[in-house]
Amino acid sequence: GQEADFDATVVLAIDWSDLIDYEQLIAIPAVRDRIARAAAQSKKRLTGEEILDLYGKAMDKLTGVPLPMSALAGFAQSAYAKMGVKTGKSRRAAFAVPPGEMLTRLLCSLAKEGRAVRDVQQLSDGCIVKAALPSDLFALEGDLIVAVVRQGRATRVEAQTDIPGQMFDWGKSTRCLEGLLA
Repeated sequence: GQEADFDATVVLAIDWSDLIDYEQLIAIPAVRDRIARAAAQSKKRLTGEEILDLYGKAMDKLTGVPLPMSALAGFAQSAYAKMGVKTGKSRRAAFAVPPGEMLTRLLCSLAKEGRAVRDVQQLSDGCIVKAALPSDLFALEGDLIVAVVRQGRATRVEAQTDIPGQMFDWGKSTRCLEGLLA
């Protein structure tokens, strides 16, 4: 067979900043490299469950009674979630940035903060990214849901947190959303 001519400089010169298709965007080496560099900056943090287990071990040493704190918290969160208890916040903003660039910035932010992408729903003019909102000292695990939508050459971003089974998150959602949109 005859091989097609391939010019790598043409591939590298493609402007992906306006691309809103998630699968096509993350297939681009320059985008993957940016996400990998952001992920390398991620700092390991203690999860809420790890903090609770440390507290349980300290109480066990003091009282002699083992307390499986993270298991108790998980049970309580599940029970409260079934009763409809939850917390969360939402924010929206518009940016004079092309949607492909904004989606890439979002993916870099998620990688840097250690928030794993759970699901992506492709829309005709954008996409919705659902990521883990890991547990910490303030709240147990939840979701961070971000819509990145094209508005001409600009982009609208709508973000919300959802933490089931917990009534208060002590500012975790607000800090998350403000940091994300900064």
